[in-house]
Amino acid sequence: MSKNNSSKKKNNNREKFDIEKAVMEDNTNNSKVSVLIDEDLRSNKEKNVKKKVRHIFVHTFLIILLLCSLVFFGLKIYNKETTATDLINNLILTVFTIIFVAVSINYQKKNKSIIFVCGLLLFSYLILNFHGLDKIINIPSRSVEDFSGKSLTYVMKWAEANNITVKQEFEFSDMVSEYKVISQNISSGTKIKDLDEITISVSEGPNPSKEIIIPSMISWDTKRVVNFVKDNYLSNVEVEFVESDKAKDTVIEQNTSGSLKRDDELKLKFSYGEELGFDEVTLIDFTGMSKFEIEFFMKQHQLKYSFDEDFSNKEKRGYGMKQNIEAGKKVKVNDREVKVTISKGPEIKVPNLEGMTITEVTEWAIKNKVKLEFSDKYDDSVSENAVISTNYSKGKIIEQGTVIKIVLSRGKLKMPKFKSFNEFREWADKYEIKYEEKHEFNDSVAAGEVISYSYKTGDTIKNDDTIIVKISDGKKCEVPNLKGLTKKEAISKLEKVNLKYNFVYKASNEISKDKVISQSISAGSEVSSGTTITVTLSNGKKESSSNSSTSNKPNNSGNSNGNNNSGGDNRPVTPSCDKNKTTKVYIYDELLSSTPSTTCSKLKSAYPGIKFSCSYVKNPGLSNGMIENANSLDAKDLNYCDSYSVLIVSN
Repeated sequence: MSKNNSSKKKNNNREKFDIEKAVMEDNTNNSKVSVLIDEDLRSNKEKNVKKKVRHIFVHTFLIILLLCSLVFFGLKIYNKETTATDLINNLILTVFTIIFVAVSINYQKKNKSIIFVCGLLLFSYLILNFHGLDKIINIPSRSVEDFSGKSLTYVMKWAEANNITVKQEFEFSDMVSEYKVISQNISSGTKIKDLDEITISVSEGPNPSKEIIIPSMISWDTKRVVNFVKDNYLSNVEVEFVESDKAKDTVIEQNTSGSLKRDDELKLKFSYGEELGFDEVTLIDFTGMSKFEIEFFMKQHQLKYSFDEDFSNKEKRGYGMKQNIEAGKKVKVNDREVKVTISKGPEIKVPNLEGMTITEVTEWAIKNKVKLEFSDKYDDSVSENAVISTNYSKGKIIEQGTVIKIVLSRGKLKMPKFKSFNEFREWADKYEIKYEEKHEFNDSVAAGEVISYSYKTGDTIKNDDTIIVKISDGKKCEVPNLKGLTKKEAISKLEKVNLKYNFVYKASNEISKDKVISQSISAGSEVSSGTTITVTLSNGKKESSSNSSTSNKPNNSGNSNGNNNSGGDNRPVTPSCDKNKTTKVYIYDELLSSTPSTTCSKLKSAYPGIKFSCSYVKNPGLSNGMIENANSLDAKDLNYCDSYSVLIVSN
């Protein structure tokens, strides 16, 4: 019994131990499971953090992409140059970007590299597709654009951003609307690095004097005629309605057809039928109708009418704005006068243009449809491209189409660098700059070249200042005394001091043949190196008057072939052409005059049979009236058939 109890007790203790052991093992397992769960949660949390860190860059980029797309689209709306097609294209692109960003941010895959690459490509496309951004935010261009068809305001803003002066030339165009650019003198794509100025041709609308072909309008109805007049901008059409057996409201007579200017007179006669058919007319509303259309209606319905003009902010220039008898009222034919007021366009009050920039003036002119005519000048008191003066003062009332002359400032006058005196002179004359020439000898500067200017390159020149220009007369030479020297000795002396020479001959009883009688510039005079001296050599003693063929002065008492004039007429008779018959010609002092044309006349009178052709040339080394090519004529036997060129100095 005690043995059994002992055995039971052992079994109970074992069971209790097993239970406790099991409990302990279960607790251990639970603890391990808990640790595993905690580790798994921690791992997942770390993965999510890493995932978030990895995607935050991509998501930030996508948000920036979306913002850029919206900003670009807003700028497109703001830009007045944006066309409807361009705006629609950018709207589609913006919507696509919004959808792309929304889908990409919610994309659940771990790797979003492909999203980033696609976003980068889309961003590049947005930038490349956005034309005109540089002008809206004033980023200077690097090359000249193609301005064809663009507004004058656009060009002025572009030029202002790139510090380039714009010269405007207005011309008529049927194809290009008013104030749009027709052409430019600088090709698109040209680098603007060294560009200071560009000239553009701006349309001022259809040419009123352009020639067009006027067809025969006989049998045309009124509607067709009115449409043709409007479409072809005809401005001088006169119509008349008369009784006729022809179809009602059709053209029955036309004064001209074929090639005609738009402002040439065109007369058309219409038929109103065999009888008028009405004695009163219900007036229509003439508001918004052109003056031609209104006049056409009046004549078509045989109404008395007159026109008046007034300013209007509602109706276009040249169109009806009000009438003295309201629309819908009936008026008897040839009874009450219908007065219609034609719009002169809005009343334009000239602002203070002198306080505006060129871009502001241009924008104002385009808005008010007035024309601008620009000129420029330097002014040290007005900043560059600002308005110096205009032909209309502030507060003046003008109409559309008025030409406003604007003088723009080129700013302070800075002394440029010139390659030659001619270049300087052209520049000074163009801008009405005062200058004074002073000549002096200079051993190192060639004759005619500039020694110095009174202003250095870059110096500021005041409005009323005068630029002094020193011109070189070349190296100074003293003219030697040649009187009594032989021709050879004279040449030697002249060449020794670097002077040029020209010889003429004259008979002399005092000076022996081939010796110097006189010289054109007296001995001891200071002249420029290279100056030409005319030296008169003796041709020996004067011959008797009976030997006229060898005299240095031809005998004009008769002709040279021995025939005498009847009736005592001593005028010379020109010999007939014979190359075998010649006359020796001498260039002597008495033939020369300070007036070039007189020299020519004296030469022809002295030798009436010789055909002289006088040309006038400049030669600073010779005096006026001297013969430059005297050596080729003097003491030469000339015939009566050939023509001889005479070069006479005319400085």
